[in-house]
Amino acid sequence: LAEDAVETLLPLAEDRGIAIENSGEVATTSGSRTLLQQVTTNLVHNAIVHNVPASGRDEAGSVWITTSPRADWAALTVENTGDVLTPEHVATLVEPFNRGAARVRTEHTGVGLGLAIVDTIVDAHGGRLELTPRRGGGLRATVLLPLLTPSSGTAAV
Repeated sequence: LAEDAVETLLPLAEDRGIAIENSGEVATTSGSRTLLQQVTTNLVHNAIVHNVPASGRDEAGSVWITTSPRADWAALTVENTGDVLTPEHVATLVEPFNRGAARVRTEHTGVGLGLAIVDTIVDAHGGRLELTPRRGGGLRATVLLPLLTPSSGTAAV
């Protein structure tokens, strides 16, 4: 699912000069492939459109996507460079229509439903969404879904 999201959104990232790195191990979970693809695509899209170079750097922004099995969880982590965010602000990002006071709408930004949708889908699949600010700017979004074996008819994140 992560590879599909990166392939789909690579043209947008290239247009914006954003570097994307996708790595990790296969981590399998059960659920709606369509909805879990939406989760992955929303997170990668947000990481691209809400991205600026790391504080004090001249190079383009970056997005890192990592998948891994963690204990009983299939983990998907999407991180980006961006504005410095406070934990208080990050805690409000799953609220519908919350886009941040300083953000203006462009052709590729949404209306503030992406993370609310992600949170709802993840919750419906028995998982959790963790959002944390990155030191130096940007956001780390981690989705944890129940880990299953690949032989049980699953979707790989």
